[in-house]
Amino acid sequence: MGNDNRGTGFFTGLILFKAGFILGGIIGAIATYFLSQKNVRDTLKAKMKDAVTHARESIREAIEEGREAAARKEAELRGD
Repeated sequence: MGNDNRGTGFFTGLILFKAGFILGGIIGAIATYFLSQKNVRDTLKAKMKDAVTHARESIREAIEEGREAAARKEAELRGD
């Protein structure tokens, strides 16, 4: 008698291949999501830093303009 072990068969192999392909895609998508989160956080952090810097500059300019206007008004009231 011979060995009748012919393997799993074409369709079983095809199903396993598709399952592996889908599982690999899911794992890849999850890995990409977690890796991209660092980039998103870094980008948001940089944008927030730029916004804070811009706001500080705007406030400093407004304070300086207010001081100049107060100095002009004071000089006007003194009659200088």
